[in-house]
This record gives sequence, structure tokens and C-alpha cells, in this order.
Amino acid sequence: MVTELVVKKRRPINKKEARFIKEGFLTTHNLEMPIEAGKYEVGKTEDFDVLISKGNIIAIINDKLVHLSVRGLLATPVDSGWVQVDMGAVPFVCNGANTMSAGINDASPEVIKNQYVWIREENHHKPLAIGIALMDAKEMLTSEKGKAIKSLHYIGDKIWNYGIKD
Repeated sequence: MVTELVVKKRRPINKKEARFIKEGFLTTHNLEMPIEAGKYEVGKTEDFDVLISKGNIIAIINDKLVHLSVRGLLATPVDSGWVQVDMGAVPFVCNGANTMSAGINDASPEVIKNQYVWIREENHHKPLAIGIALMDAKEMLTSEKGKAIKSLHYIGDKIWNYGIKD
């Protein structure tokens, strides 16, 4: 099993990529970010592309969609696309488990099925993970059982640890 994320073809972004990434943040997070050519890097992994700032991955670029990573969400507060879990679910989410609807106590109303979402904890509203919604927001809140979010990236995984040196 590979314990480190392999990023290939890492290079500074160009103007076209900067424009695409800015538009992606606006679409996904309703967020205006000052993305400029040459100030950020882009790299390729086996499954997706990544946006790198100061050695850390701040965004995932997948299927023509741009989504902030957990580090990106910590650096840039976002008000939409979140799902909130109770404190009992936090250790499981931080270990990469899929989020069950029983652990969800709130959700951003615009969340729809198959959308990329970020998962936050209930006390400080800090991001814990990113996943794909398997239900709409209403269904997540009313359902008592079943998987609600498929986990893609979480605190402590390969994406989180990329760039950290001992």
C-alpha cells in the first residue's frame, strides 16, 4: 500500500488554468479567490489534479470541477456546501469513514445528491473532510440510517500530509 501521494508534472499554472480555477471556485464555493498565473502550481496524481500553494495542496481538480481541500477550507472560510456532524462521528470521519446519516445534525440547504461537500464538526465548524453527497440535504437530516456521504479526503490522509516534512 502506498502511504505517500505521488504528484507528477508539477509546474506553475498559466493564465488559462488560473481563469478556469477562479471560475471553478466561484461555481463550487461561490468564492472569489485571487488566483494568478505563476503564483500557484498544478500537479497530476493518479486520479485527479491538485492546486498547490506554498508546498501544500489547497484544491482538488477532478472531472472539470475545482474543490478546496481541507487545508484550503481551513485557510479560506466557505459558507456553502457543508454538512455538519455531531461530535460522536468526528473520530470516524477523521479516520476516513463514510459519513452515516445518523451522525449528521445539520446541512447547508443547497446540498444535492452527487455534489461535492465538505464535512464540519458541530462545535467550532472546522472542516474535517470532503466527500460526495449520496443524499439531498433534507434526506440526510430526516434519514436515521444509511450512508449519506462517500469520503474522498480527510485530515491525516495522503492529500493532507503532502508537503509536510519531518
